[in-house]
Amino acid sequence: MKYDALINETIKKNQLVKINNKLYLFNYQIEVLKKYQIPFEGCQSINEIIFYIEEILNEDNNDLEDLENVSISLTEQDYYQNYKK
Repeated sequence: MKYDALINETIKKNQLVKINNKLYLFNYQIEVLKKYQIPFEGCQSINEIIFYIEEILNEDNNDLEDLENVSISLTEQDYYQNYKK
């Protein structure tokens, strides 16, 4: 069924992947970071990845909605993981 494929694809995109002892990313974030050749494997924090993303967003005048969405999701992820509420 097409529903099974859609469900499996959605689950795969939303799985967390351990990058190193301090960093976990969702598969869809990894796909977008690879697309823009952002060296996330060597990063030690989400803020470091956001820095790379912001450099690209500030330099490029094209519509980079997927990269902007990853930046937003990483900012939210960093907030919930690293700040006391």
